[in-house]
Amino acid sequence: MKNLSLTVKIWLAMSLVSLLLYMVVFLLMPTFLHNFFTDTLMEPHGPPPPKNIAKEPFNSSLNFRDLYIRNFIILEDGTTLPASAQQVFPASLIQEIRKNAVSQQSARQMYESQSNGIHIRYSIRKELAYGHPLYQVTFLRKSEEDRFVRTFLFNILPYTSIALIISWFASLLFVRYLTRPLVQMQQHVKRIASRNWHEPLIVKRGDEIGKLAGSIESMRQQLVLQDEAQQSMLQNISHELKTPVMVIRSYAQAMQDGVYPKGDLAGSIQVIKEEGERLEKLVKQLLYLTRLDYLATRSPVYNDVPLNKLIENIAQRLTPQRPEINWRLELQQVSLEGDEDTLRVMIENLLDNHLRYALSKIEVALAIDREKKKITVTIWNDGSKIESLVLDQIQQPFQKGRNGKFGLGLAIVQRIVKLYHGQFTINNERNGVASTVHIPLK
Repeated sequence: MKNLSLTVKIWLAMSLVSLLLYMVVFLLMPTFLHNFFTDTLMEPHGPPPPKNIAKEPFNSSLNFRDLYIRNFIILEDGTTLPASAQQVFPASLIQEIRKNAVSQQSARQMYESQSNGIHIRYSIRKELAYGHPLYQVTFLRKSEEDRFVRTFLFNILPYTSIALIISWFASLLFVRYLTRPLVQMQQHVKRIASRNWHEPLIVKRGDEIGKLAGSIESMRQQLVLQDEAQQSMLQNISHELKTPVMVIRSYAQAMQDGVYPKGDLAGSIQVIKEEGERLEKLVKQLLYLTRLDYLATRSPVYNDVPLNKLIENIAQRLTPQRPEINWRLELQQVSLEGDEDTLRVMIENLLDNHLRYALSKIEVALAIDREKKKITVTIWNDGSKIESLVLDQIQQPFQKGRNGKFGLGLAIVQRIVKLYHGQFTINNERNGVASTVHIPLK
């Protein structure tokens, strides 16, 4: 069963259910028919007996509902109406009927009896006529009842069998209707697994299968975007790596030929050293981006980090790079539960970016909003405003500003902020540029 297709499994299940219903109906049908006969015998048949019924011949069979039902009337003293009924039925049966009739408490009751090897069922209905009790007896031979049941079942058997076979074919068509989009989705997922994800999946249904198809299509679109971003990133990485490698190779080849591009050996070696350091920094940033992607899939261990002290220490360390810049720090005492290494990299990249573009001053503010349960870090510099086209894409990898190096610093900041489920924005404010980071408190 495990290796069967879903179509076959559903069809077998529906066929089994229909077959079980078919068998249950045939097993219960005799009981229903016997109950029908019982109800028939318990019902009154025809008008009250006429006054001269004693002189009329006994009608041995009454056709009611296409069944041959016998009925007569027996009085309290054992007299039958018509009197010829005593000649048709055995005396022992008449005495049994009279005895049951006299002792009967209810107005109507069912009995079964054996007479001369014949199994019969009869009902006695108690009535009053001219102030005296009389008992109307209605009975049917069990053999006639069984014969009718067999005939009925034999007649309906071909029709029910045809209906069962038709239901199996109908269920097969219905199952194919249900599983067709599943097969389509299976083939589509196989193509996606083979990185052939440019063909859209279209399933026009509003049920659960349609929702599943919509989820697969959404996954396909995300994979397409991720693939495009990956291809673009690989191209940018190749471009950024190519420049320092070409400089190092050309300088090394020239020096090997006895030519010093910078005029002397020390100057040429210094250029190679600077390009090597630039290449090393680029590789480190790329590796850190990969590490952040790894951390996003894990549950990191966090500790309390005094964010105000961390910002103050980093600012003091960066100040000597541009002593002419005036720093203004407004830091509340804030502790954040997180990873100190990622928080340090985030603050370093932000402050280094603002320090590169500042003209004369940098303002750093750290505040905590306990009502909204969030921490806000705002950094502003008085440098030139960022162009609107650049501002919309500046957080993407390898998107550089006017004096940018690799275009990875702000992309790393964005990834770190996402690790803390926060928000990172860059805007032109107060004739300068402001970076704002919102991190929710746990």
